[in-house]
Amino acid sequence: MAVKLQMRPGLIDRLRVARDIPSEEIMARMVGVDRGTLRQVKNGDQPSGTCIAEFVTVFGMGIGEAFIVVDTNGKQVLAAA
Repeated sequence: MAVKLQMRPGLIDRLRVARDIPSEEIMARMVGVDRGTLRQVKNGDQPSGTCIAEFVTVFGMGIGEAFIVVDTNGKQVLAAA
């Protein structure tokens, strides 16, 4: 079975509100990606390893807090550890 990591739905928007980050552009810069990449990750594309590492480091989260494992249909398989 093919699986991938996917950002937890709604996480980017929740973090922007909770951390008072004014725009996706600023959030993207904080993580070290461009806004287009952040939007792709937000929409369910698999992030690169570097993006995952930067995201969890910048926001002080564990991988399992920020990402889920999904199958090719987008159905959650298990939480990332």
